[in-house]
Amino acid sequence: MAEDIVWRNERTPASARFGDVYFSAEDGAAESRHVFLDGVGAPDLWRGRALTTIGETGFGTGLNFLLTWRLWRETAPASARLHYVSVEGYPLSAEALARALAAFPELAEETRALVAAWPILHPGHHPLALDGGRVTLHLLLGPVEDMLAGASAKVDAWYLDGFAPSRNPEMWTPAVFHHMARLSAPGARVATFTAAGQVRRDLTAAGFSLEKRPGFGHKRESLVGRLCSDAVPPADPAPWFRRAAPAPDGPVAVVGGGIAGASMANALSRAGRDAVVLEAGPALAREGSGNPSALMKPRLTPDAQPYGRFHAMAWLHALRLYETLPPDVWREGRGVLVAARDEAEATAQAQLAETLPWPEEALRLVDDAEARALAGASAPCGGLWYGLAGCLHPAVLCPALAEGADVRTGAAAGGIERTDAGTWLVRDPDGAPLLEAAAVVLCAGAALPDLWPEAQWPLGKSRGQISFLPAVADGPRAALSFGGYLTPPYPGDDGRMVHALGATYDRWRHRTEDFRPLRDADHTRNRDLLRQHLPELAARIDTSPVGGRAGLRCTIQDHMPLAGPVHDRPHFLDAFDALHHGRKAPPFPEAPLHEGLFVLGALGSRGFQTAPLAAARVTAEIAGAPLPMDRGVADSLNPARFDVRTLRRPPQARHRQK
Repeated sequence: MAEDIVWRNERTPASARFGDVYFSAEDGAAESRHVFLDGVGAPDLWRGRALTTIGETGFGTGLNFLLTWRLWRETAPASARLHYVSVEGYPLSAEALARALAAFPELAEETRALVAAWPILHPGHHPLALDGGRVTLHLLLGPVEDMLAGASAKVDAWYLDGFAPSRNPEMWTPAVFHHMARLSAPGARVATFTAAGQVRRDLTAAGFSLEKRPGFGHKRESLVGRLCSDAVPPADPAPWFRRAAPAPDGPVAVVGGGIAGASMANALSRAGRDAVVLEAGPALAREGSGNPSALMKPRLTPDAQPYGRFHAMAWLHALRLYETLPPDVWREGRGVLVAARDEAEATAQAQLAETLPWPEEALRLVDDAEARALAGASAPCGGLWYGLAGCLHPAVLCPALAEGADVRTGAAAGGIERTDAGTWLVRDPDGAPLLEAAAVVLCAGAALPDLWPEAQWPLGKSRGQISFLPAVADGPRAALSFGGYLTPPYPGDDGRMVHALGATYDRWRHRTEDFRPLRDADHTRNRDLLRQHLPELAARIDTSPVGGRAGLRCTIQDHMPLAGPVHDRPHFLDAFDALHHGRKAPPFPEAPLHEGLFVLGALGSRGFQTAPLAAARVTAEIAGAPLPMDRGVADSLNPARFDVRTLRRPPQARHRQK
């Protein structure tokens, strides 16, 4: 992800790698307007549209994006939404971006917002919410062919703005144009500065009709075109994971008011949809999300499998979102020390830090002395310091996320059904109507199996107990993770300063027994874990617990959330019964879905890290917007994934849940 930039005449940015400038030294803004905005017919492109999606190959300095955003703000209605999907293989730093864009003072406001939202440059998808959520920049960092291959969108217009084909041929291949055609809406427009013959021929072969128009400055010609009306989109290689149809206008019922429901309310509001949160309890974040202090740190892996990609992107997305909320959503004492428990873990941490060259404030290795200085606790084997992590205040965070939504407490859902009119009706436990909605998102945590038993998702429940320890003068100043976790001090319900120590994680199979009563044995287990891994700190705060809390988490077999449309399971199993034949299988139909019904759940113990991105994925389905992650990750969250895994086995080896 390292940038490779040089400056010509101290003000014109150029790529040392490709020997080409990012924008014209004559008048970069005028060139971009002529070639790209005029080339795709903006602002007529988005007139009358509630949602417009523009795709770009080569984000560069972001000049095209800023000019498009500015024109869109001036001409689009307040209710409209703009999605801008841009691929960049060699992203600039925030500092270089600001320096390059300083050449355009008329874009100063947009530049400041872009630089402020600029992400940690980790490979993958970064959905950046701008303009109060009215604009989403989907920044795809990586090789253009790989990024487009994993994208899911319906693009209304394309800007082809990579460096010149002769200097950067990877941006101008038939495979890239094939993916463009696959991602295009009918009649999608295209504009590019080049009129090279091979580019014309390959775009034509991909299904675009093209014409030449005058270029800018010394360039005689440029190209514009449209996707031909008779262009046949390639077949979906995984129709069992197809996207849902966008939900019609109307309220969206969000069943559950924990971190999943609050994140859904936030994502829907940003997308311009009306969310109604139905929470059974007296307030948000009272059940599984109800701990008084929630550890917020990433779950990172050195590999590039869907699990690792999801958790890295989810952490970065949640962090960006939470930083836009009032500061009191965070408890005091930012930073989390993940103490290595032995030399093997210390070696793994060193490999992770080398694999992820993030800024030091986000991730760095520390030795014992640095651990003491930063967190106030000894870590003999060293550890990882996540300076942007910390502890959240769920009782403040969830209402802040749901700000602007219609939150109805004391509204327990007992059943959900589709009406003859195609809407969804949520009923209370006695069968009385609660709400009629255009769509429903099930965010009810451990109650999910009761709300939609047909799905038969392999869900479980885990009871977790935390212990409250009296704060001591020389206790830790930052949160610690060591297999368990210990928070910095915060005021308890009685005003006394306490640490939260946790947490047990036990499978809960009881339906009638109350999980809430505290167990002395679980307090002992929490204390023993602290003594085992951080004995020096345990000796300093060797006091008896002054209370605690127990909650139920909703878990799932593969430890990935459920996030997406709910499939019609009986018809789904019939439609894909031959899936085990592999390539020899007959053509499959589109997956039968319960259109308008979605789920976000099974977040386990990491909901505060994963819920915002998972909610954005569900919201993209509801709104018909680009997915905020690659298809591989989205498919790994799809609620139908367990049935697909079963159907891939030969019939004699299948074990279908009844």
